[in-house]
Amino acid sequence: MSRTLKKDYRTADFEQLSREIRNHPIMRTSTAEQQQMQKLRTPEYRTKCVMRASLDDIALGINLYKLHLGETKQPQQPSIPETFTPGSVSGSVHRPPKSAKSPATPFIKVLLRKTPTVVLFERHSMTALADTEEGRLVLEDNQRYEELLAGTDKSRRTVDSDTQTITALKKSRLVNTERLTTEQIGSYVSNFEMFDTYQDLETSTTSVQVQGAQKMEVTTYHVGGVDQFVAINSMPNFKLALMLTMRILASNVYEPQQRRYRNMAMPDPLAEDVKFKYRLGLLWRLSPPSPLPRVHQAVSDVSFCPSNGDIMAVAYGVYSHANMSRLPRCGYVYVWNIKNPVNPERCFNYEVPVVTVEFSPSAPQLLAIGLHNGSVEVRNISQPEQPPLAISHRSTSPHFEPVTAIRWIRIAGDVGGPAVITPFLAISRAGAVTKYRLINSPHLLGFEQQRLQRAEGELEGLKIDRPVPAASLQANRHPQCLELVLDPVQADIYYVLTDEGTLYKYSTNYPLQHLEQRQVHNGPAVGMEFSPWSPKMYLTCGSDWCIRIWLAGILSPVITLRHHLSPVHSARWSRTHSTILVSLTRSTVDIWDLRNSTLKPVSSTTIDATIYYTTFRFSHCGRSLAVGNEAGNLLMLSFEDMPFPPHFQYKQLKRAIFKALAMEPDLQQQVKSVGYFGYPAGNKQPKAFKY
Repeated sequence: MSRTLKKDYRTADFEQLSREIRNHPIMRTSTAEQQQMQKLRTPEYRTKCVMRASLDDIALGINLYKLHLGETKQPQQPSIPETFTPGSVSGSVHRPPKSAKSPATPFIKVLLRKTPTVVLFERHSMTALADTEEGRLVLEDNQRYEELLAGTDKSRRTVDSDTQTITALKKSRLVNTERLTTEQIGSYVSNFEMFDTYQDLETSTTSVQVQGAQKMEVTTYHVGGVDQFVAINSMPNFKLALMLTMRILASNVYEPQQRRYRNMAMPDPLAEDVKFKYRLGLLWRLSPPSPLPRVHQAVSDVSFCPSNGDIMAVAYGVYSHANMSRLPRCGYVYVWNIKNPVNPERCFNYEVPVVTVEFSPSAPQLLAIGLHNGSVEVRNISQPEQPPLAISHRSTSPHFEPVTAIRWIRIAGDVGGPAVITPFLAISRAGAVTKYRLINSPHLLGFEQQRLQRAEGELEGLKIDRPVPAASLQANRHPQCLELVLDPVQADIYYVLTDEGTLYKYSTNYPLQHLEQRQVHNGPAVGMEFSPWSPKMYLTCGSDWCIRIWLAGILSPVITLRHHLSPVHSARWSRTHSTILVSLTRSTVDIWDLRNSTLKPVSSTTIDATIYYTTFRFSHCGRSLAVGNEAGNLLMLSFEDMPFPPHFQYKQLKRAIFKALAMEPDLQQQVKSVGYFGYPAGNKQPKAFKY
């Protein structure tokens, strides 16, 4: 180790130190040693190496032969009398000069180099399987060796023992691999010879002999001109094994995303770097298989299985008629599972576009499907090879307009009881509400529940100028039904939204008449949902660029949200936060938080900006979002950097409502007059009531 020389170290002192080092007894060398040292100082030898020694040798040498130049005793010299120097000042004495500072400690330069790897011993496996041809040759060679050493004066003394290991390590035969043999063979095969070989295999080769007397059946690609893989692919066991295998392979790629979807790593509320950014992260993208012919196959609807949130049904059809040369002549319904985000596990093809799908809450294996030609059918997804359980008949449902929404009716008292297949309601653009029931027949039993009529005069809610039609047209008497919502508390009440922006309230007990009629939007109203924490508060969205929050008992909207100058395709309440809602426009997914602001969303997310969005649904836990677009892709998004859910959800919602109405005292007083508008005992909406 070297020590840096100070700046005030003078040249004379350094030369004196060098002389003392050279005159030291340890440094005295013979002529031969001096020649050897002179050789070591040459540049050629210096580039090779100065000294070859281990670190232990260097450390030991330094400790034993460390030079202490400042402490070395000089040999006693005879005393020299003090003499007067001529010409000096009288009384001065001449003394030898002394060094001003102690000499520096010498250093040793150590150069470490990586030596090449030296293989001392290597022995490959010398074993062979006994029931093979190679094993038979090895046994014969060993027996011949023993016979050669069996004679007189030919035996050698051998001892079998284990070295360096107390316990003999053995391995089973199953872990051994066959010895690889390589050969260089040149051959030429023409197409005619290959054709003749395969022809001969189809006619003659049926089995091959393996492991002695055992035989294995051999099936070629075509036997007798018949493709054998078609029969194998139709076997249920083969399809089940293939589905499980694809799940395992997909989990190797999507395991982190699947763990996030299952909420296995929840955010820590005690973390120091918590940030509330209201961010949406892309988990994966569900794309239909490419070989299928798809012409403008948009995601028209999504439905999660009520009993298993990993399963979802996606309808592919037509959503927007803009920039379309022709209507697609086919549609699909795919049942996806998050365990396999690459390929769907159920595929149902139709000759017309599919508009809506909905799982049954009482029998989760049943899936109701609404088609573009007005037909409705029910399938059992647990039996994909079977035809539909029931299909609507033209005698009971004569409508030819697309079925826009389906909702299974909830029977009072069936929660927690035996599973009963309940009827369901279906609305169409013909302005009709039809009630269907499954019976012991291949056809659905349909009954027209309501027949909507165009609104006339001034309605409750928004005040709009409704022009008087110049002539009454028979074909335009019924509005188009766009959305169907069930009441979260009363099992017989349901609501219908139309293209006039009108909200109709009906009861299944009183067909052919409405209970309430309200104007909620200036254009078509396409979405409606009740708050999970209040059966009296609901939101609506429409093509007038607005999201309106309504409260039962108040005719005007409580809060109006407007940010983008584009229609709102869908809007839903958050399942985890009472003051947060999500809306979907043509190109953005917006998150609103009523606690922060009602003027603009807290975040706007755009994924695939060139592709327009169609619809979205929340997962059961409310921490993931399935968003569909017109290209047929279903984007699975997760909420990241969200605020922690409040403990008292209803109180937080009520506080946010009154904060938003701070500048409207009249409306704030009307909200106070409503009183408590939450669920009894402060409970959240039950899972059985979610649609």
